[in-house]
Amino acid sequence: MKRFASPFWLISFLVLLPRAVVGQEQQNACQLNIAGTWQSSTDGQVSPARQRFGSNGVVTELSRHSSEKSSEKGAEWHATGKAKYKLDDPKAPKAIMVTPLDNRGSFSVDTTLPIKTFDDGLFVTAAGEDPGAALTRWTRIDRHRYFVILAAGKGDPGFGAAGFAMLIKTDGVHTQSDVFGVYPVVNPLERHPIIGVIPAKVRKQFDHEPTGDSGAMLRLEVTAGPYNRALEVLKTWERRAEDNTLLYTVPYLNNAVYLNQLVSSLNETGVLTWRGGTLCTETIKLQKLTWLLSDPIMTKHNMTQTPYYLFKTLRELNSSLHLSDTQFQAALAGDQSALVATLSR
Repeated sequence: MKRFASPFWLISFLVLLPRAVVGQEQQNACQLNIAGTWQSSTDGQVSPARQRFGSNGVVTELSRHSSEKSSEKGAEWHATGKAKYKLDDPKAPKAIMVTPLDNRGSFSVDTTLPIKTFDDGLFVTAAGEDPGAALTRWTRIDRHRYFVILAAGKGDPGFGAAGFAMLIKTDGVHTQSDVFGVYPVVNPLERHPIIGVIPAKVRKQFDHEPTGDSGAMLRLEVTAGPYNRALEVLKTWERRAEDNTLLYTVPYLNNAVYLNQLVSSLNETGVLTWRGGTLCTETIKLQKLTWLLSDPIMTKHNMTQTPYYLFKTLRELNSSLHLSDTQFQAALAGDQSALVATLSR
């Protein structure tokens, strides 16, 4: 059987890919809109207080009322301190300067916090210029929660199985789900793959984690930045499928390029262009498909099984971030334990 990932195939792909991808849709740069309420965590410990950054340059510390009701769900937050703040560059900040307005809050002295990295819904600061200084992760308090699910069956080397990405945005009442990839059509008259929106019947096969080596899955809770970038990639390929303007005639190849872009977009912006993306934050540990002879996935496995081996590798690299069936259902139901994991990782 001829292997889809032969060296000749890889060389041919590299010759064709730049002409096919140059000039495609351009994504926005990483963004930080600091206005809003943020929860911080340092060394895995979530702060009991929250910080509300106003558009007027004032940050307010919020704490729960110290009463017997403080541990109850929905307990009120109240102001316990205020300070002025200023970003050194509103578009691409490298530091935030904080000047206290009173001595009650956590900012009791003038403080400059270097911003190590940022994204929409997330930024990371250091306690000082010392390279070994503790890092604090700030996550926006958002009424929505965002999930990325990468799922694939193993199938066989000749035909493969379903392989797709599913994006979920929910506020606990309304849920938006988008899912795109390759799925098989098998009946007595035909057996072929289709790239497009994944039918509900196929999605339901991945409601639970695959057993053994029958498939691979990685479920993540992310912030708004990586979710929106991944959604842009998904919608771009969805339009290509609808308009019959896919880059290649081989569904497996289109799916490999699409999944590589979507996964990369969790960390980067601008991945829809040939030259690659610009790093935002490291949402996950990446394993990129390069189509070079050194690519550990494309050179060792048939392209029909690329989603399985890609997601299996990503699961191994990010096992601590994966949401199990129980954790995922609890997160969808509004349990805050999964959110705490997102804050503190």
